[in-house]
Amino acid sequence: MTLGRLCCVGQSSVRQGGGETDGVPVTAQPGPVTRHGWSSRPGRARNAVATASAVIAAALLIMALLLPHVGGRLPVLFLLVAFHALFLLCVGAFAVVVGIVGAALRSRWTMIVAVVVVIAVGVAFAVPASVRSPGADPAQITASGKGTLRVLEWNTDQQDVDATTIRTLIAQTDPDIVVLPEYFEQIARGSLAEIAKQRDMQVLGWDSSASTLLVARSLGGYSVDHRDAPAWAGFVAVPTNPTSPRLVITHLQRPDITSTARWREHVTWAANQCRGNSLAVGDFNATVDNISPSRTLGGCVDSATALGQDPQGTWPTVLPGSLGATIDHVFTGPSWKPAVFSVLDGLDRAGSDHRPTFAVLTRAA
Repeated sequence: MTLGRLCCVGQSSVRQGGGETDGVPVTAQPGPVTRHGWSSRPGRARNAVATASAVIAAALLIMALLLPHVGGRLPVLFLLVAFHALFLLCVGAFAVVVGIVGAALRSRWTMIVAVVVVIAVGVAFAVPASVRSPGADPAQITASGKGTLRVLEWNTDQQDVDATTIRTLIAQTDPDIVVLPEYFEQIARGSLAEIAKQRDMQVLGWDSSASTLLVARSLGGYSVDHRDAPAWAGFVAVPTNPTSPRLVITHLQRPDITSTARWREHVTWAANQCRGNSLAVGDFNATVDNISPSRTLGGCVDSATALGQDPQGTWPTVLPGSLGATIDHVFTGPSWKPAVFSVLDGLDRAGSDHRPTFAVLTRAA
């Protein structure tokens, strides 16, 4: 064998993964990376992250769109329904993050899903916004025609709102009915006695409801009926004049995160009372979607819904009206129909975490 052939054979043996060169062991180098080898694991992990992010974003969107129709009374989901706009905003923000992740991972389908979710959230925001009634300035409330019924409601958190502010609001809005869902009757008989006398209004309440009603004597006399009312749910004001409405005054106990049983008991009572020539007014601690998918309460309809409005949120005042929950309502029986429903502006710093509401009602034909 020639010297040249020996050299070639030696080099070949070294390239094939072993042997010695001049007595020094030679270690074989790793072969080329294949798509089934160790180096494909990071790629699979990236694909898994992209897919999971897209699936979660899509699932959250479906959940947000279906919740108002199926989950209004379930624990935990109750809050998501009540703060539906805020939940949608969070879903949109998550979709933006998913889109950024998809771009970083170069996952086209993840980016497409993110864009679709963002567009859907935008539409879900835009549709209610197109019928959302702006807040009203109490000082700009105008007089209504003869035969109308003017209703003012405000959860003042007991005495967190100064009595002077309440009296001023009553004077500005000129109501026939004033409902204070969280203002004890004993307090009202002292702090609101003067304006009740000036406006010739009767003051009614019940110790186990924490609510107060002021009602114009021009509607006739009223008496309190709380025989079937659960404690702290409210009471019914029954008129002596059969043409005047029965008034279901409510401050339903709010559900907690693990149970809605107490609230369901209270809303069932209110629904059973709201029939015929009746109005249900107060703090329901629930949106109309929580109360019923049909947005009704027994035989009564929600004033804002009847007017085709999506009103500003009434609670809490720390959130913009567009993101808050509308939990204060005026429901009307078939004898009445709403002409105006407004959430009142300008009182977010008055002391309460609720915004007041104002409605003008007319007799149904």
